[in-house]
Amino acid sequence: MKKIILLLTFFFSFSVVSSERLGPELVEQANIIKRSDTAETLYSISKTQLRPDGHWQRISYYSIRINDLAAARDYGRILIPFNHYYSEMKLDFANTLSLQGKLNSLAQDAVQTRVTGGGQDFYSDSSEIVFSLPDVSVGTILEFQFTHTSKNLAFAQLYSERSTPYWYQSTVGNDNWRADYVHFYQFELTHDEAQKIYIKAYNSHPEKAKVKLLAGKSVNLWQMEQVPQLKLERNMPQAREIRAQLSLSTLTDWRVLNDWSWQKIAHQLETTQEIKQIIERFNLAENASDIEKIKAVYQYIQQNVRYVFAHLGRGGYDAHHPSEVISASYGDCKDQTVLAVTLLKALGVDASPALVETSRNGDSETDLVRLIFDHMLVYIPASQTRSEIWLDTTGDRALFPGISNRMPGQNALIVTPDGGKLTKVSANSFVENKVLMQVDYYLNQTNIKAEITISLQGFFEQYMRSWWKHSTEKEAELDKMLKGMFNQAIELEIKSQLKHSEDLYIPVEISADIDFVTEQEKTVGANVMQVINMFANFANLPPVDNRQHRYIEKYPYQLDMKVKFHGREGDLPAVYQSGLNFENDFFSLMQSGKASENSYSIDILFQQHRVDLSPEQYSQYHKAVEHLTKLDTWLVSMQQHPEQTLTADLAAQSNQYGENSLQAYLAKVKLLLQQGEFEAAIIPAKKATEIDTNNGEAWYLLATAQGFAVQMEASMASFAKAAELGYIP
Repeated sequence: MKKIILLLTFFFSFSVVSSERLGPELVEQANIIKRSDTAETLYSISKTQLRPDGHWQRISYYSIRINDLAAARDYGRILIPFNHYYSEMKLDFANTLSLQGKLNSLAQDAVQTRVTGGGQDFYSDSSEIVFSLPDVSVGTILEFQFTHTSKNLAFAQLYSERSTPYWYQSTVGNDNWRADYVHFYQFELTHDEAQKIYIKAYNSHPEKAKVKLLAGKSVNLWQMEQVPQLKLERNMPQAREIRAQLSLSTLTDWRVLNDWSWQKIAHQLETTQEIKQIIERFNLAENASDIEKIKAVYQYIQQNVRYVFAHLGRGGYDAHHPSEVISASYGDCKDQTVLAVTLLKALGVDASPALVETSRNGDSETDLVRLIFDHMLVYIPASQTRSEIWLDTTGDRALFPGISNRMPGQNALIVTPDGGKLTKVSANSFVENKVLMQVDYYLNQTNIKAEITISLQGFFEQYMRSWWKHSTEKEAELDKMLKGMFNQAIELEIKSQLKHSEDLYIPVEISADIDFVTEQEKTVGANVMQVINMFANFANLPPVDNRQHRYIEKYPYQLDMKVKFHGREGDLPAVYQSGLNFENDFFSLMQSGKASENSYSIDILFQQHRVDLSPEQYSQYHKAVEHLTKLDTWLVSMQQHPEQTLTADLAAQSNQYGENSLQAYLAKVKLLLQQGEFEAAIIPAKKATEIDTNNGEAWYLLATAQGFAVQMEASMASFAKAAELGYIP
């Protein structure tokens, strides 16, 4: 009964505080001098009360003045997210003040609390309050205040918070966020005087607070004024690098978080009879290597345990016991990790659970302890025969070892019974992000055919494999993607396929046969943009104009395109135009070509470096990318080889008419002239004129041979005879 009374008292005391209005009345704020042409936050005020038992309450107030139509559209709907398992959220009030001075309050039916999530995350602890304010137009001042109260504590020993002057508002197209100019910002934290709070300030945020001690409580106050608008751009640095921010935590030692995590896992790693039976089904040899054991565990989970975001009602930190996961045949990342580690340990493979922060979640600072991790997987340390392995079983038939190639460099906490290890995911065990495109063109008598094979590695393979599984029109889309390599005016027929999408150990591969429905062209070509347009996504680079922040491309990659033009028998390849090498601080393009008998091969290698560029450097990068589109295309012409053609003609004439025929002698003369055997050519030429004294071509060929053999008088006489017979070459 005492517990119930205490709980009611706790929520009652918080509810009294939450009724406090933090900002001035809107009519008072109307006189604030305008500082922005779009939108401006007039007041950004938050007050947090932290109790000794770890529970907390945070009240936040924002008032925003709308100065243009774009801002009016963007602020047409407000979203306030929260986790409904751990906390409660209440909208205290929301109002608008029109340019004419009319005060409007939020209608009850204009506010909604809803659970978010969907897709694989259909079990979700995330919720949001959504509301639309009346009369949001140019000149309107809007305000809202909400109270966020803890309900369940994931880890009572840890309290952490980040405070920034900005209210982040999604743009109307949901394709970006805005963080507008702030006139006045205040953050207040009240906690027990004996409670140690660690603080770190970033950029212009003050680190030292104004402190008051009241009845055993420490009241800490931070304030800022005239905080510039924060422009949010793609490929920009982490938030802490560019915005005013204050981070607070009750811990700096990550071993405490490790021990808390280990306690949740340790009792579940036992080798039960059920685990032994599963291992028996692996049918591993007695001397099986550890990589064979690891692959067996990976394959078992891929085939028997479906991934689902399934921590409903448990807050996302407690894993199910392996026996429950086996029985249910599904589990989230924690469930699958604990099962995988249990199986590996039973097989004698050293393995540990690892909490990781995915690139989607950012790359957080680690000076202060926070619950920054949004994923769990398996860490297997290096052995004498292999490098370390980061094993992620949650993908749908993902290529072994399953971890995303966008994970290197991300924060990870390897959870162990002896304090754990805070580290970064190392790139040592990851393959390069690479595309190898082999294109073979076959030039036939009537048309051109092409055979294309595209081998993929790293995030290229991972993206293509995932896309293939989830696209509803994948066959048509694959054809469309391949057709994009060529001029859209060219008619062609494509038969394409993607191989190995269900194979756990062989990367997916694209193959295609293409028939060009057109008369054969003597000149064919290849250009680096054919592979760049398919895989580099340069078409969606952020704009250069008014960029404020550094541009970062964390992940280097390589696009290798090998093209071979196969001519017909007797063809002689000739290069009319070649592609040039192009190298700078951002990327390199190396191109080379080589003739071989009746074919020509081109090797095009594009390598994108990891870049971290100032706005000025980004402008140069953007221009360099544009320059790629203007580089010369390789143009190769396939012509019949004269000597081979004449040799074939001699054989054909001799076979049809006989070796001593007029036709054979004429063909023999032409071949010898091509070979430079001028005196030898005179003999069959004379025999041709003897067979048919009225054949003008025979006399012309004789004259040519005599002329090159420096028999000038004889040559002139033979030319005259050819002219007399009316022969025109």
